Amino acid sequence: MTSGPAEIFDLGYHGYEGERTGRWARRGAIWRDGIRISLGLGRGVGAKVAPWLLLGLALVPMVVLVVVAAFVGPATNPDDFELPSYGDYYEWAMVPLALFAAVVAPLLICPDRRDGVLSLYAARPITPLDYVGARWAAFGTVLLGAAWAPEAVLFVWNALDAEQPGTFLADNWDVVPRFLAAGAVVSAVLTTLALFVSSFATRRAYATVAMLAVVFIGSAIGGIAENDFSGGGADAVSLVSLPQSLVDSVHWIFGDELDRPVSGGVALLWLLGLTVVLAGWLVRRTNRLVRG
Repeated sequence: MTSGPAEIFDLGYHGYEGERTGRWARRGAIWRDGIRISLGLGRGVGAKVAPWLLLGLALVPMVVLVVVAAFVGPATNPDDFELPSYGDYYEWAMVPLALFAAVVAPLLICPDRRDGVLSLYAARPITPLDYVGARWAAFGTVLLGAAWAPEAVLFVWNALDAEQPGTFLADNWDVVPRFLAAGAVVSAVLTTLALFVSSFATRRAYATVAMLAVVFIGSAIGGIAENDFSGGGADAVSLVSLPQSLVDSVHWIFGDELDRPVSGGVALLWLLGLTVVLAGWLVRRTNRLVRG
């Protein structure tokens, strides 16, 4: 039995000649993708409704108040219209920010779990820490902007409305690092909690419900402990109300005096410790999920 003559076909294959990027470029790509997902960019109108509506609820009220102050304030008694303080505004903004974390953050984790994308990330030199860090940074960036923007609007307006803006800035410069720190704390806690909860689900709806349950059931338990019981144990249990603990921490950062069972400084330490623990747990879970 004889074989026919051999033939060689030139299929035009050639080696990759483009730019070879490092791990930071790959981390950056995951970060940019996470920001696009968080804002619904590159997707249909329906994907943009929830994130932009909730972000608007966090920002627009401050803009409206500033506009009202600009047009109504000069025509009325200054005591009749007063803008909220930097800490007080979080008592309103905490609700849309928490809802934004519950509704949008699962989109950064759940589809990757459901579609088996984590193993594809692992096929390249991307570690679970790289993946989690980039996703965390992406959502945290968006949430940080939503937390900082209203405070920046209020600070700029207060400076412009002052009789002597230069003197105002000299006397109140410390407000800027305070509202930067407050926004960073709120962003870090909500981002870490939302991504951690999302790591247990493959469906966005399940993760959203679980996140809302953690926030609102915790708030109910904390409120009951604070209002119906007394003592050190009840004070400790009241900390499970994460929105209230965040608001107390923000007021403490701004130096506000509050009559609370647990000081804002203690609440801040509790939240930072919880965030570190959940972040480490999230990395370990992702590592196990990648390894299958």
